[in-house]
Amino acid sequence: MNKYSKLIAPVLLGTLSGLAVNVHAAGTAAGTEVTNTATLNYQINGIDQTAVTAEDKFNVDIKVDFDLARLNTDANQTSLETDNVIVAAFVVNNTGNAPTSFAVAAANATGTTVNANGNDYTDTIDLTGTYTYYVDVNGDGQLDAGDTAITVTDEIPADDSVTIFVVLPKENITGVDGDVAITDLTVNGVASTINGTTYNLDTDDNDPSNGSTDDAAIANGATTIEVVYANGATPADADNSEVLSDVLKLAFPNLNSDGGIDNLTKTSVVISDPINGTTNPKAIPGAVVKYTIRIVNTGSASATNVIITDTLPTDTTYVADSLLVSYDDLATPAAADAANVTESSGVITANLGEVAAEEANVIVFQVTIN
Repeated sequence: MNKYSKLIAPVLLGTLSGLAVNVHAAGTAAGTEVTNTATLNYQINGIDQTAVTAEDKFNVDIKVDFDLARLNTDANQTSLETDNVIVAAFVVNNTGNAPTSFAVAAANATGTTVNANGNDYTDTIDLTGTYTYYVDVNGDGQLDAGDTAITVTDEIPADDSVTIFVVLPKENITGVDGDVAITDLTVNGVASTINGTTYNLDTDDNDPSNGSTDDAAIANGATTIEVVYANGATPADADNSEVLSDVLKLAFPNLNSDGGIDNLTKTSVVISDPINGTTNPKAIPGAVVKYTIRIVNTGSASATNVIITDTLPTDTTYVADSLLVSYDDLATPAAADAANVTESSGVITANLGEVAAEEANVIVFQVTIN
């Protein structure tokens, strides 16, 4: 046995201790101080000696990582019924390890095709004017009076997200039913505040388009906090910017003539007369004539408050209880809804309410020829 081992029989124990580590899906929170302590316990001639310790500390650096997702899997739709129109809606997910604020900037895309929910949408109209950006404060997916207009978001905690609406006045949107506008949204990280110190992540002008530089080229400092961009498919692609496109589709009802289709039609057929009965009846006095009115909405949005009126010719008399209606284009309409489809003093009134896209309504009634 080595003589020195007779005199000193040390026992080495390495232990890890320090502050509680705040762990998220994105990893340990930036600014966390990680402390590692090694402890040496030993004896001299069987007598315990004062323990000796060695300690090392370092701070966890900022990992900037985030992604964008469309709020709606399919295209956003508008009939321009509101003064301010959501042309794009995005969710910014902070997948980094630090609270981070983000700058947003939208641009009109031209001649672009975007697949949304398995459907290809190609840009057919251009949007003009100045975009306004709103944070969905209450998270209801709707633009509300309480939503906050921003150019830079507040700092979003790690593993959290916000929804951003890109908005234009409806006067800046011109098109017809089925037209498509595509908007590109660019987002970059602006700043992260760690333990009271704010670290700028971009070039200080909050412009997502001009790039940013992280601390990848400098050595890691144990007591400092460096910034690392992890936002990219590969380390070589890592940067401080994300771009995603969203789709706006114009959706209007169409109750007018559409490419040769008559959306409102009225036809008549003689169903009986006093001489021939129902065999080849003719339009003679006393004959019964059946009128059919059909309305079809060939647009891609519902028409509301739809009302049809028909004043009977003076040479005819309404046949009592002959008024029928179908709200779904049935070949054999049913008895009319007395509250909404009526005849009074020779006037047919049909309050159809809402006629959905591609829906057809049919009204049938009879008259006798005076």
